[in-house]
Amino acid sequence: MSDNINTSFASVEVNAPVEFREFFQRYSQSTGASSVADLDRKPFPRMVDFWFLAICVAVKLKLKPVDLEGRDTYKAIEGSAVISPEWRADALRLIAISESGETDIVQDPRRMMRIANGLAFAGMPRLIEILEQSPDDEMFGLSDELVAML
Repeated sequence: MSDNINTSFASVEVNAPVEFREFFQRYSQSTGASSVADLDRKPFPRMVDFWFLAICVAVKLKLKPVDLEGRDTYKAIEGSAVISPEWRADALRLIAISESGETDIVQDPRRMMRIANGLAFAGMPRLIEILEQSPDDEMFGLSDELVAML
């Protein structure tokens, strides 16, 4: 992919409904993890990893994107985090094409992000449910559930 396409998400922020703020902080190491026990409880190195797995859950379960229009949101993740690693941006483009049925959507990063965000917050309740099934051992519970999903 060209650099222009790969950096197209850099200017588009991930906005999350405020009711999910607690979960981004609870399950992301970027909000602090200093021991092995903390790492097991915070299975995601960065908030963007939590967000992206929620998209994957939604895609796997064939959930429809939720409409975030009019909801109270906050900037959860900088757009620049979305493009690292590079494969994530590629995956988001493929998901946007699949959801929209239009290949030219790759020229519209804001529209692709609306789809990605809609999927993330469609899948996030299920992802949170999985994580909360194994308190104090979220990493292993998550691993077991993801294997079962495959």
